[in-house]
Amino acid sequence: MRIAILATDSDPRGLSRLVESGQERGHDIVVLNILSCSVSVSSEKSCVHYEGQELENNFDAIIPRIDVPHTDYGFTILRQFEAMGYYIADTPLALARGRDKFRCFQHLVANKVPIPMTGFAHSKEDYDVIINTVGGPPLIIKLVEGTEGVGVFLAEGEKEARNIIWTLHQLNSKIVVQEFIKESSGEDIRCFVIGDRIVASIRRKATDGDFRANVSQGGAADVIDLTAEEKRVALAATKAVGLNIAGVDLIRSKNGPMVIEINTSPAFNGLEKATGMDIPGEIYQFVEKQAKKHKKSGATSASFVQKLIDNVSNLRS
Repeated sequence: MRIAILATDSDPRGLSRLVESGQERGHDIVVLNILSCSVSVSSEKSCVHYEGQELENNFDAIIPRIDVPHTDYGFTILRQFEAMGYYIADTPLALARGRDKFRCFQHLVANKVPIPMTGFAHSKEDYDVIINTVGGPPLIIKLVEGTEGVGVFLAEGEKEARNIIWTLHQLNSKIVVQEFIKESSGEDIRCFVIGDRIVASIRRKATDGDFRANVSQGGAADVIDLTAEEKRVALAATKAVGLNIAGVDLIRSKNGPMVIEINTSPAFNGLEKATGMDIPGEIYQFVEKQAKKHKKSGATSASFVQKLIDNVSNLRS
């Protein structure tokens, strides 16, 4: 198959692994940098250009790996590919639901997926309302579009909570306020979900007393066996949002497992190291099966596409 990865260079190790794994499975892999794509639309014809040349029916599948800084533009490009009939591993709609934390929580709640009490407000006058709604401090404050533990704060007191919220508001950053689950502090579970399967899961623990357990923030990881309820909750979460490939973060609370976040472009290097699983291989196995149901014919200049394929060899050097 000819498969495109729509991404930036923000995760070079993950991108390199995806390229390597796809090539090992016999696929022609093309990396399309989001910022080198442009779109033209009209009632007669619509298309995506890459580095100034039109792409039309070149790919059997597109795997989006859109980072947070390029969310809006990346989704615009992805929507165009979707409108042109390409098979996409995850739709722009599902990705948008997952990327916006509060929107994601609303979908989870609507589908009876357990989450900590969460508040969202725009006006300074409503900050006390959402602080009280989540049970008061200590509480968690998160950027709506943060990732890998970045933009997540623990406020121990009301004054600290108001100062953090107001500061972020002044920076035009959208935030959510969330109940702090004391018994899970510094520990969570990452479930890597592909389709209707949890292909790997790890327990992440902070090693420096941090309340965040992300491996990217210095946490340690080990393999964990999920309970039946944890499996149910993780799969229900991705189904509620409509995602096919996602990292679901759970915590163990006294009231059972709760979802604290869904990552729409989950890193997998730490997960592979801890579990020994071939995560990219699992992704391709899913994409291969789904793309066959959605196969399209036709291609643009074979030499141009071959040039793109040849370019990815640099990622493996």
